[in-house]
Amino acid sequence: MQGWTEGYVGGIGYIHAFYRELSPALLSFALTLRGWRSPMDLAGSFACAEIGCGHGVSSAVLAGCHPDARFEAVDFNPGHIAGAQRLAAEAGLGNAAFREESFAEYAQGGSKDLDIVTLHGVWSWVSAENRAILVDLLKRRLKPGGLVFVSYNALPGTLAYMPLRRVLVEHCADRTGPLPERIEEAVAFASRLTALNAGWFAQADALPARLDSLKRKSPNYIAHEYLNRDWTAFYHADVARELAAAKLDFAGPAVPMEQMDELSLPPDAMPLLAEARDPAYRETLRDLLTNRAFRRDLFVKGAERLTVAERRERLRATCFALLVPPDDLPEVVLAPVGRVPLPQDLHGPLAEALSAGTPTLAELSALPALARHGEEAVLRALMILTSLALAAPALPETGQAARALQADRFNAAILERSRRDDILDTLASPVLGSGVAVSRLEALFLLARRNGTDPAATAWEALSADGLALSRDGERLDGEEANLVELRARFDRFTRLRLPTLRRLGVA
Repeated sequence: MQGWTEGYVGGIGYIHAFYRELSPALLSFALTLRGWRSPMDLAGSFACAEIGCGHGVSSAVLAGCHPDARFEAVDFNPGHIAGAQRLAAEAGLGNAAFREESFAEYAQGGSKDLDIVTLHGVWSWVSAENRAILVDLLKRRLKPGGLVFVSYNALPGTLAYMPLRRVLVEHCADRTGPLPERIEEAVAFASRLTALNAGWFAQADALPARLDSLKRKSPNYIAHEYLNRDWTAFYHADVARELAAAKLDFAGPAVPMEQMDELSLPPDAMPLLAEARDPAYRETLRDLLTNRAFRRDLFVKGAERLTVAERRERLRATCFALLVPPDDLPEVVLAPVGRVPLPQDLHGPLAEALSAGTPTLAELSALPALARHGEEAVLRALMILTSLALAAPALPETGQAARALQADRFNAAILERSRRDDILDTLASPVLGSGVAVSRLEALFLLARRNGTDPAATAWEALSADGLALSRDGERLDGEEANLVELRARFDRFTRLRLPTLRRLGVA
């Protein structure tokens, strides 16, 4: 944690992950819902920078979806950037630049040329000095009308886990040896403390569930999420006031469902919130009433407000796609207010219509089975489904042929990598302009279909080379023939249940 890392954990890379919250179509949808004009032409060109990009997976996938847009991804860890640059070369991403630079170095380059800046997993994990540099960067590089996405650990919800983090930090520092082993020991020690049910541990009702979750996380994730020297949780008002120095105004939550007060707050809370005149104070009160532990916020730099008519027109023109088979939609979802039923007479016809293509809100609302519910009810159903990654805003048909060509090149590189490992598990969708997660087995099946080879044999060749085998009913399958039989059965299920969705999203 010394030297060039400036207190940020070093010696262990972060996880390879795609974050769908950063997709331009989803950001634009969230902005439009709140009545703001989006800086992005989703069918054309825009410039996006991901600051603190880690391995750059999100920027790489998004660049694979948007050939006319420009993506810059910045991280000061040379190991992260070396891998990202190699992926960009393999996938032919001429519209993405991966740069090994500090925040200060990046802030000095270029002019006001960025439409979007994303700060995911950065704000809470860097020093106050580096946050000031980020504010300066946004002031220097973001265009008027530009958008900033920022996520951070929020108060008061994070309070419950701060002592746990302290135990992990101190226990790792108290031991020697490889960091992954120290992390595993620290989590186990925290579990033993929790079992005593004494003092603070007796009051931390959510702690056992958090520890169970940590036991399933990789040491890479825990190191970067919990062990940095600078680790700060924020009230929303404090973040808003820091970003105001870059002329940024809070535009709303990035997650559409979090814009629906009826799913977050009891009805009698609304008059109390209305008494707060300052928007930052009002949003902080929302966090107090929901005990929110993590925020994904949108800020705009002088963006224009849409008129009521413009907002409705843009929402009605927005296309949507289903991300799962229609039968996989749940009947009930969890929200801060509790269990919320999804009315089947609305969500059933909606899922059926979405499974047939990428209809607009206007087209969906005109369908007889949905028209009787009204356009506002259909929109709110879509807000819930998009927030839960069951549906997503889709891109306009304009430019889809060019998007499909670039996405296909990118996906070919990802599928070829599945022969060796399962580190990268996201394909580029030219329909969504976002990523679609696939398992290694699904990737190997898609690779076989692409190459015209036997899917079971292709998958077994890759798995067996890594010393892996399948299991059935909890029992490991021994021998090539048993594994091939199981692989053929799984490919049949994949073809029937999963492949139609992947085709609809343009990744198969």
